[in-house]
Amino acid sequence: MMWKKERDLLIAQTMAFVQSVAGKTGDARHAFEGRLPPVSQVQPSAAERPADVLPPRLTPIKHSDLRDEIGRRVATFRARQQAFNRERDEYCNAMMAKARAASERAAKDRDN
Repeated sequence: MMWKKERDLLIAQTMAFVQSVAGKTGDARHAFEGRLPPVSQVQPSAAERPADVLPPRLTPIKHSDLRDEIGRRVATFRARQQAFNRERDEYCNAMMAKARAASERAAKDRDN
């Protein structure tokens, strides 16, 4: 929950700044002092900076490359859907065969 603490500290700093710019210096600081700990001046580590988290700049994609990628993804999707359909049909056929066999056994037992 570190982000919540940082968010609250940022809100407190912002409110204090707004009040100081508006000419009301003491009100905002006192309003948040009881609720929030004092703000530390520690800089975030290099790994925490958002600029380090961003991906490298992407190069422009050619339309032919984009079409090829879309074509590959569509083909993969279709193949997967066909596999699902085959598996579903096989399962349905197996369940229907079991149901027919059970029905035939019940009819034999009833006749005997």
